[in-house]
Amino acid sequence: MIFLIKLLIKTIDFYSFLIIVSIIGSWIDPMGNSKVFQYVRKFTDPYLKLFKIVIPLGSVYIDISAVIGLLILNLIKNLLIRKMFFIM
Repeated sequence: MIFLIKLLIKTIDFYSFLIIVSIIGSWIDPMGNSKVFQYVRKFTDPYLKLFKIVIPLGSVYIDISAVIGLLILNLIKNLLIRKMFFIM
């Protein structure tokens, strides 16, 4: 059971890293021409679309789905860590 929880925690860490790479990719390559960032977005966009919230600020639109997605992943990770320590 502890092995499974540790595996889930590592998976959440890796997916969080991919979301951060996707965020950086949206700044570096906003048109999405880079193959690396297209590949990363292919994995992160389905999850982030669940939390798609766009805030208009004048002529600029801010998408906070990555922030919400990372917060939820962090919450799940913390719950798993507590569960792991409860089992031990």
